[in-house]
Amino acid sequence: MFEKLWVEKYRPKKISEMVLTDTNRSLLNECTSDTSIPNLMLCGKPGIGKTSLAKILVNDVLECQYIYINASDENGIDTVRNKINNFSITKSIDGNIKVIILDEVDGLTMDAQRALRNTMEEYTDFVRFILTANFEHRVIPAVQSRCQSVDLTPTLEDYLARCTYVLDKEQINHNTDHVKQLKQYYPDLRKAINEMQKQSVTGTLILNKEHTYNSFSNNV
Repeated sequence: MFEKLWVEKYRPKKISEMVLTDTNRSLLNECTSDTSIPNLMLCGKPGIGKTSLAKILVNDVLECQYIYINASDENGIDTVRNKINNFSITKSIDGNIKVIILDEVDGLTMDAQRALRNTMEEYTDFVRFILTANFEHRVIPAVQSRCQSVDLTPTLEDYLARCTYVLDKEQINHNTDHVKQLKQYYPDLRKAINEMQKQSVTGTLILNKEHTYNSFSNNV
């Protein structure tokens, strides 16, 4: 239906392209300035860039050896005992830190989270964890306390500015009222960008004012 999905076309590739509050941008720039990066837990509703940021950190900033695990799919204790522990047990070839990205860590079982706590403690010298969570309260306190938590929810102003940027780049006709209607998807930028592409095939953005969207129901 579309030549290219906008959500992929405008997926951030660098921290500078992320929609971040000034506080979060300063925090991330500070904690990634050298290899002393802490364990991070990137929190917030779906569609705000948690996974994108995790991959930017390992590929563009740290340029380190890493593994990616979708904890919603691989959510049992065997994932920790085997996949995570096997990766953690050896140092990297270049001597730099290794990183484990656990996407949607709030999907891990309680047993798996307790095992994860022990692994995070044992390999702290040369392994770091970047966790993402849609619902931080579902992560046990022992894991949370071993991470620096960052809520990536953008401000409404920055969210709307990013939407406007995409519309301008795609040369889509729109006005202030059209952009204001995108508040219904806030803070889910992924949903907003997908809807903008779907509702602008004529070259003009036309949104259904009656449409409502509950971002809590979107777990992708």
